[in-house]
Amino acid sequence: MLEDRTINACAGLKPLMSGLLAPNRRRARALITAVFMAGVLTSCETVSTAPPDSHLVGSWRLDTSASDDPDAAIAKAVEQAQSKLRHRLASYGYGQDSQPGGHDTSPDAPDYTYDTPGDRYGGPGLVGPDFRGLRTRLREALLPPAQLRLEVDGDLMGIAEEGLPARSYRLGERLSRIDLYGTAIIKASWDHDEFVLKSNYSSPRASRTDSYRVSPSTGALTLTRQFTDPTVGKIVLHSIYRRI
Repeated sequence: MLEDRTINACAGLKPLMSGLLAPNRRRARALITAVFMAGVLTSCETVSTAPPDSHLVGSWRLDTSASDDPDAAIAKAVEQAQSKLRHRLASYGYGQDSQPGGHDTSPDAPDYTYDTPGDRYGGPGLVGPDFRGLRTRLREALLPPAQLRLEVDGDLMGIAEEGLPARSYRLGERLSRIDLYGTAIIKASWDHDEFVLKSNYSSPRASRTDSYRVSPSTGALTLTRQFTDPTVGKIVLHSIYRRI
């Protein structure tokens, strides 16, 4: 009976408490809705069109003396990955003496350097990374164009790289691209005065980000390319362009 009385006593307070809390709840809901709508409207405004002072429009030429060296960056990343792999193989008892020999070492030939032999029970060996082919794929992904032509029209961004057809990117729209890494899904956005292209590949952990920004103080365009490869990790290159 005590339990029933307790429940009934609480039930008796419900109408009174509801009457006291209802206005506060309505005001809280109205406030939350207003904040949410303000956030939605603000986010829509930041991506609906290009900022008026981005200064990206025009033709640009690469300044190699002021830019990062892509071949040096690729060589460093590959050498670090090879060194880590050699140490890993050595910890399992594999060294250069145990690697298969007599393979073609020409640039276009498959790389068997880091393959491991099968075991004595007939089990297959492990296939190591093809570092020769990896260098080619990384150069295609990271090598900056010698010239650029950029056009901005509302929510549309046009990019023409020397030797390639012009491409148009609409803000928020998802596009696809096929290259040596496979199929990438690309999304365009603005981060203040910086135009950003983010590409995610079907290959595990492979991604690429291209960002374009003009420095108000120097007037130079910086193309920053960040590429994440499953074997060598992240490589970041800064390429500087001057107006033609």
